[in-house]
Amino acid sequence: MIDVQTLPLFLSAVFALLIVPGPDMLLISAQSIQRGARYGVACSVGVMLAGLLQTLLVAAGLGHVMESWPAVATAIRWLGAAYLGYLGMKLLWAWHRAGTPQKGAAHVVGAELGIGRLVMIGLANNLLNPKALLFFALFLPQFTSPALGSQPLQLAALGLVLTFVAFAFNLLASLVFASLRSLRLDSPRLQRHGNGLVGALFVLLASRLALGKAA
Repeated sequence: MIDVQTLPLFLSAVFALLIVPGPDMLLISAQSIQRGARYGVACSVGVMLAGLLQTLLVAAGLGHVMESWPAVATAIRWLGAAYLGYLGMKLLWAWHRAGTPQKGAAHVVGAELGIGRLVMIGLANNLLNPKALLFFALFLPQFTSPALGSQPLQLAALGLVLTFVAFAFNLLASLVFASLRSLRLDSPRLQRHGNGLVGALFVLLASRLALGKAA
């Protein structure tokens, strides 16, 4: 279902896209540096699940629906912005409260963001951004060929390759960024302020979704 002649070009384009930092990489790097590799991996799993869902949706033709009905993309964009904004403000509020004498310096802000929650955050950060789905819808068809048969099956195959290559890249990034923890970034004070920065990152991502255009 994949044209082997265009596969090297496809993989080269995917690699070029991956090395450009984006919201997913900001999320993965922040969690890996602040809390360790497994937290970055959790975000990576969420991003991978989003890629699988986007592959299914694009193969089913939803990308064309979003192009024809901008209101659908707008609704998804605002839903994603609201979710990430809520999480960011919650972290920032907890960071503020942790600075009071009652909480103490050793309190770890954002400890409630466990592995499962970070998987959902990674999924939402990617899936609820309509630009990501539109990218799938516009990028993948360029590498399909009528001679290979069904376009939906070709889109599904290409989407799976893109998703799993990106997942491997994100796993490697999680390990690399987590290695920076050896620089003693895990002290209680730095950990508290680092989680505050993660909250600010979520608010920034929410603003990017809310103020950006759907296409």
